[in-house]
Amino acid sequence: MDGGAADEFAQAVALGWVLGDLKPLPGTLSAGLRREVEAEARPVGKELKALPRAEQLSRINAMRAAALSCKGDPFDVLSGGASR
Repeated sequence: MDGGAADEFAQAVALGWVLGDLKPLPGTLSAGLRREVEAEARPVGKELKALPRAEQLSRINAMRAAALSCKGDPFDVLSGGASR
């Protein structure tokens, strides 16, 4: 997966976590990319919300750190992958 798509997936999960609904920001993606983001991000978002609150916060904070440092894959971090 390319970094741009992974970033969109991570943003969608984080936004869904904050707002309570997994949707990309309106007007930011083409219809095709929006469907792809929703298909890839939805399972990770559901998994994240099923975790204890402390683990949710830990993953969100780790995703943010990975995104800001440009080290690691923010989407992989949210899904509990090796970049954590």
